[in-house]
Amino acid sequence: MGARNLVDYKAGKTILECGMNVNKRKKMLKTTLSQIADYWIINNEIDETQLNFDWSDAHTHCWNCGDNKYRKSKKNSLQRCHIIPHSLNGNDIPSNYVLLCKECHAEAPNTSNPHNMWEWIKSNYIPFSFNDTYKIRKALVMFEQKEGYSFFDKEINIEDLDTAIKSEMCKISTHGNKINVVTYYYMFKNIIRNYT
Repeated sequence: MGARNLVDYKAGKTILECGMNVNKRKKMLKTTLSQIADYWIINNEIDETQLNFDWSDAHTHCWNCGDNKYRKSKKNSLQRCHIIPHSLNGNDIPSNYVLLCKECHAEAPNTSNPHNMWEWIKSNYIPFSFNDTYKIRKALVMFEQKEGYSFFDKEINIEDLDTAIKSEMCKISTHGNKINVVTYYYMFKNIIRNYT
């Protein structure tokens, strides 16, 4: 399909009319992961209490879900994610990147508004500390959709919940090196089945 045929049917404009650089060859990125993390650690005005990671962990944790990508893979598997995409004339400079895991990078907004990225990251904040909180929250949403009620609507005291989580965590495993959303969903379902 030629560049002239790329059409945004909703807006009725061709991609070229919108100013996207569809014909530019992808240039080599020069900005390193460390430069991005160091830039934001020094130059941000974003309160880390609104984020799923601490700025001290900016080199190793996904800035959206908060997952420690260094610990799990023994190497840093974070990806540079443009705040303003290259196709919308985003620059290869530290202030135009955030560091995300592969899964979050695929979900990140691709807009010319630089505020959208940070709004999206802040909107995914989980107000309690748990490893894998982003996936746990998705599993809780899945639980409510599939079961028709919130996991937290059931009567279970906190001591039993602590015991239940520890017990059920011993009964689940990873696919590769990660616990996926569906596995967390079934863990919550088994807790309700076995402890209420």
